[in-house]
This record gives sequence, C-alpha cells and structure tokens, in this order.
Amino acid sequence: MILVLISPRQAGLPFAAWLPEEAGRLVAVTAAGTDVGPGFAEVVTVPDYTCDDAVLAAAGEAARRHRPRAVLALAEADVERAARLRSELALPGLDTTAAAAYRDKVLMKEYARTAGIPVPAFAPVATVRDITDFMAAHPGRVVVKPRSGSGSTGVHVIDAPGRAAPLADLLADGSYEVEEFVEGALHHVDVFRVGGEQVAAVASRYTGAGCLTHWADAPLGSRNLDPADPLHERLVAQTWRLIDALPSPDTVCAHAEFFVTGGGSSSGTRSADAGNGRIVLCEVAARVGGGRIPTMLRHILGVDPRELWARVECALPVALDRVREHARTAPRAAFCGIPPKRGRVLRLPEAPPGAQDFAVHTHIGDDWSGERYRLRKSGDFLASWVVTDPDAAALDARLDDTAQQVSAGFGWEYPQETASSAIPSPTAAVPATAGPDPAEGGAR
Repeated sequence: MILVLISPRQAGLPFAAWLPEEAGRLVAVTAAGTDVGPGFAEVVTVPDYTCDDAVLAAAGEAARRHRPRAVLALAEADVERAARLRSELALPGLDTTAAAAYRDKVLMKEYARTAGIPVPAFAPVATVRDITDFMAAHPGRVVVKPRSGSGSTGVHVIDAPGRAAPLADLLADGSYEVEEFVEGALHHVDVFRVGGEQVAAVASRYTGAGCLTHWADAPLGSRNLDPADPLHERLVAQTWRLIDALPSPDTVCAHAEFFVTGGGSSSGTRSADAGNGRIVLCEVAARVGGGRIPTMLRHILGVDPRELWARVECALPVALDRVREHARTAPRAAFCGIPPKRGRVLRLPEAPPGAQDFAVHTHIGDDWSGERYRLRKSGDFLASWVVTDPDAAALDARLDDTAQQVSAGFGWEYPQETASSAIPSPTAAVPATAGPDPAEGGAR
C-alpha cells in the first residue's frame, strides 16, 4: 500500500494513472471536500489540512490499518509530515533531519554557508528589535519571510527600520527570518538524483522580478537556459554542491532558487559574460517545483516530473536513460501564468496561437477582491500555458506575445478605488517593492 498525502492544491493529479502497478493499493489523506480523483482504495479526510497534528493523526491511523510500504507527498506543506511518518514507520525516503534542513530557511542557509556557498546575510527574528538591529548592521532593504513558507506568501520587503513596527504580532511565534535584499536575476534549478546517480538538472530563469511579479499583477514565467550557456553549467554545479551540503539522501529531488548578480545573463540568450555573475542562494525545497514549472519540465524531460518522482518514491520502474536523453535533445521551453487582479472576472481569454497546455483556472464571476487578493500566492494563475522554440530570442518573443494576448483577453470589474488595466510584459522587470504596500505580500 502507498500512503499519499494530498494537499488540496494537488487535488486532481492522476496518481492512479502514474502508479498503475499500485491499483487498489493507494490510500489518500486530504482535506474534507477535496476530490482526489479515481483509483484510491480509501480516502481519509481532515477538517483542516493546515493542521499538522490532524493530518499526522489521520495518516497514522490509516497506516496502522494498511501498513504502507511508501509515503508519497508532493506539496511543500507535506515535506516534514511525510518525513515524520517515514521515521515512525521505518520507511525509506527523506528523513526528518533532511526535511528540516530543506524547510527551515535559516537552517538551510547555515548548511550552505558552512559549505562555502554564497548566501545573503541572514538571522532568525522574533521581535521588531531583531529586524532593526539587523538593518543597523546591514544597511539597505531587507526581506522578512517565514522560515518554512512557500508560494510567495507572508513575505515583507522593508526599506527603513520604521517600516518594521507593524510586523510585531506576526513575529511573536519566532518562525520568521530576516535577510539582506539581493539585487539580481532570480533563477531556479530543478534536479533529480536516484540512488546517488544524477539523472537530470534543468536551470531556468524567471521572467521579470521572478516570484515578486504578482505584486504588480504582472505575468510570471520561466524559461530554461541553453545547456551550452556557461551560466547553466555554473548553476547546476552549485545546486549539486548545495544538495551535498545539506543532509540529503542518495535519492532526492530538489527545486533550488538562486540570485545571479552582476554579470549574470539577463535574458535567455548566451552572452560573453553570462557566466560571470555571482550566484547567491535564495532557498531550496525537497520537492518538484510548483505552479506551472512541472508542465514546462515535461517538455524538457519527456515526462511529468511529478510522475517521475512519484514512481521513484514508490520504488517503481522508471526509464531514467530516456529522461536523460530527452533532456539533452529537447527544445527550449517556457511557461507563463497570468495572476489575479483585485476585482471580479468578467471575460475569459482564448488560447493564443502557438500556446501549448493552455488552461484557464478561473471562471466568470470569480471574485479576487479583499482578503483573497491580499493572500494570493505567486503561483495563483488564472490562465497558464507553455511555449517552445529552439531559438532563445524567438522563445522570448513568443512568451511576450502570448502574455499580451492572454492578459488582454481577460475582462475585469474593479472596486471603486482600484484602477488597473496595464498589461506588463512577462520579461519586463518589476520593482521589488511593487504592490499596494512594500511591507505586504509577495515572496523572495
């Protein structure tokens, strides 16, 4: 039996199709009211999936009934939960020590710094005084974010000590960190290692300001770098150094994010000094990248990376050589997603020419005003798609063109005080303090 932890955001993934050998032997733990799709022998639900104790208790009871041979979890929120279950059940996979290192942004940076990997100056914080003291020692903008957060939520960019005061209540539980703001292009590297053997590593660059673009209601995208680009080689090498610096098992997948400062490549194209920028760790997670990254990676790897990882986690056969070959010969690929605006959806777009895997994730009448808008994640896309092209410049042009068309295809009804109709290019830079208030929302 396979015990599968399914966050509501993972609902509908075709686990039964990915794991046909386990038909009739899949048991899900998820939130009440979540449709996990077909193929499960039992679905155990909890009222609040954000409650660790409730999820672990439900999973523990299911495990006692079914005696699983593996625990599968794809969401960031389930990384430590799955590790605890594996420890209690003596099952293989990411253990509690490794899970903590990949989840806790302070701990992961301590491991990285010890290994000589550049990281921003950082410190744990529990009070406003901790932030102001840090800013006194490190002048300039700083980022305050949850130590174990994800999806660009709960992040605050502070440009003056006086701006920290409103965060007092938020910091009281001691689960936040502060770090210096790094000026640089944000890249991500997605890697897979099985039995100590490197299977695939794909380096990509986010468009614009990366995961901060939704602060300005701008499209968010990413495109993989040419493997011949010297920056690709450096990013991949730094990622494997990071994996080895953390207490990683021989079999692991990771989604790492790095800033490339100075001479780093500012586009998907190769340039004379593309490999000269300083690579600074942002953070790393022991999971497949979120949002539409898996869809983009499917075009590069030849298989959905979540399916690949699900089969590896469950010790089922995977054609790893085929994955390697596909990654070596695949065309360049990019994804783009349109974030919500503060308002109500009145009109939906059509798929633009050249878009693949086009999907609309909303409906007419969908209301994104108020608290829902404030708590939006960087991966909360209302429409998303992938484009491919072997030529980097052509890929960028196609990404921009399709983003313009899809953005213009939406119709919005805005609250009285809101006026927003601009359609930013996904490759345009977005100020790091963009948004209604630089001390609210976003991610870094």
